[in-house]
Parts: sequence; structure tokens; C-alpha cells
Amino acid sequence: MALSRADNLMARLLLIRSGAGLASAESEAALKRGAENALTLSLMFSGARCILQYALLPFLLPIVGIAADATVPILLLINLIAMISIFFSLRRFWTIGYAHRWRYLLVAAAALALLAAFTVYDILKLNAI
Repeated sequence: MALSRADNLMARLLLIRSGAGLASAESEAALKRGAENALTLSLMFSGARCILQYALLPFLLPIVGIAADATVPILLLINLIAMISIFFSLRRFWTIGYAHRWRYLLVAAAALALLAAFTVYDILKLNAI
């Protein structure tokens, strides 16, 4: 499969070796299923992260006697794991040449921008403590 210039640029940005996007016909269905599973897990992790970050930690930790400011390092770690998860799911989509990779890129870029903003906010809050 011939890749466009934009696909080649994204592959370089995602640190994918050239030629890694070629898959045999018999393994293509398995690779698609694996990519969709990776996306599902990434979305489930993001959902769990949101529940943890916005619903549980701010209310649960003060109840058990831990200051709300102690949640900042936990949230930073969660954000870092979420950003790494998005990066590796993007790599997987580009490696297999997934048909909807450009659509997912838009969603991933928006999620990464939000996570970066939250991370900067948390770092600033951590420095203010």
C-alpha cells in the first residue's frame, strides 16, 4: 500500500519505521480487530480517568483525611498515562494503515490538547502549594 505524504509525515512524527504499515491479507482482519480493541481500551481508560479525576478523588480523599492538594501528583500521573496511551494507539493505527486513522487523529489531538492544558494547570497548582 502506497502511503501519502501526510501519512509518511505522521509515521515519522509517531516514530514508525518505514514499511511498518504493510500487512498481509490474512492478518489484516486480526490487525483491525486489535486496533479497534486498543481504541476501546484507550476510551475506557479515559472514561475511568475522568471518573477518578473529577468524581472520586476530589471528594473521596478529603473524606478519608487526605488533603485535596495531595491529589495533584496522582492526577499528573493519570494524565501522563493517558497521553502515553493515546500516543501508542495512534502509532498502532498508523502502523497497520487503519482506515479511520485520520478521524481518530482529530479526536486524539483534541484529547491531547485538553490533557496538556490540565497538566500545565496541575503543575502550576503544584508549584503554588
